[in-house]
Amino acid sequence: MSIVTLISFIICILIIASSFRSGIDIFSPGRIFFIVWSLAIGLTDLKLSSLQHQWALEVWIKILIGPFAFILGTLLIYTLNLDTKIYSLHYLRKEKNYYKINNEKLYRTVVFLFFLFLFGYLIIYLKTGNVPLFSSNPGKTRSEFTMFGIGLFLHNVLLIVFFTSVYYLVEKNNLLRRRILILCSTFSTILYGITLQRYQIFITIFLVIVLLYYTTYKVKFRFVFIFIVILVTFFFLVSSFRAGEIIIMVLYKMSKMKISPDYAIFTEPYMYIVMNLENYARSIAKTEFYTYGYYTFDFITAISGLKHWISGYLNLKDTPFLISSFNTYSAFWTFYRDFGLLGIFFIPFGGGILFSSLYYSLRRNPTVLKIGIYGMFHFAIIFSFFNSIIGFLWFVYNLTVIILVFAYIKNDKSLCNN
Repeated sequence: MSIVTLISFIICILIIASSFRSGIDIFSPGRIFFIVWSLAIGLTDLKLSSLQHQWALEVWIKILIGPFAFILGTLLIYTLNLDTKIYSLHYLRKEKNYYKINNEKLYRTVVFLFFLFLFGYLIIYLKTGNVPLFSSNPGKTRSEFTMFGIGLFLHNVLLIVFFTSVYYLVEKNNLLRRRILILCSTFSTILYGITLQRYQIFITIFLVIVLLYYTTYKVKFRFVFIFIVILVTFFFLVSSFRAGEIIIMVLYKMSKMKISPDYAIFTEPYMYIVMNLENYARSIAKTEFYTYGYYTFDFITAISGLKHWISGYLNLKDTPFLISSFNTYSAFWTFYRDFGLLGIFFIPFGGGILFSSLYYSLRRNPTVLKIGIYGMFHFAIIFSFFNSIIGFLWFVYNLTVIILVFAYIKNDKSLCNN
């Protein structure tokens, strides 16, 4: 075990252990980011696969610039707010005066979002003639189960479940409407699940956890930690069961693992984490030109319809320099590919400042809107080891709808208005 791995694991364990203390906000800006990145770096430096390689000092520096810039941004805001009065977690969970939500408008909004989801689903089904789970070629059908513009409505599953959870917080009496919204959430989740897409399910679960954490006493770090462990374990067990023993061994051989075949089942989760940084490290050394915002601001080219035209005209390859079937690079690759060293410093640094500022705004003047936005960005930060989702059109769509919905359902006159 290298010194880098040892230090990374120690940092990860210490932060996890400290999170069990009473009164600690586990979703504070840098805590989970530190856990994720110390774990990712520690696992990557184990070099358990022959597909991995030793990094030059220059590559190490470039890889660490992004995470350190983000932490620097969060520390700057933390320092500026040392004497700032913020509400305790107990206040956020006990006092409900900051909700100010019109229940009637909220109910109508969720129903409307649900019917938009059904409309988009039906149109895409009529176009493709099948759904991925029941297709003879699920992988191909999954990639084709979309449509420009209409496909965004499939991402309403996040909005439906999230706003249903908000409705449950503010409406305790109307059992019929609560049950109707639960049916909408359940049905939309099942329909989305059979498209074999998982990302929206993960972010939906996370967003609800963040909402409950800041508004109730039901979610503690122990619960979050155990839930994440169970979820990740279940995810990889299902993948392993679906693949079968032969496929697991094929992946083990293709990944050129250095560990005993007895532990081949750990190949996929290990490679799923470490190859992001390996691909990033390999690409850093081979990048010859920058794309100046094409990938960072993906949603602009996507919504304008110019994305594929620009990509074809410039002959851009979305996943260059790969040496395996694992084709993600971490969020910082997006910024480096677009803007080089300036990108991997200033964008994460600015992100740390904005994210921490949002956190302190939430703790000073809490609203459910801020909790929703904070949860969205927190998910993006957690998965920064995997990809940059902030620039994706579906992320911007969900974020925009959350802001617009809260503007519509806001009720300044009373706590609840039926």
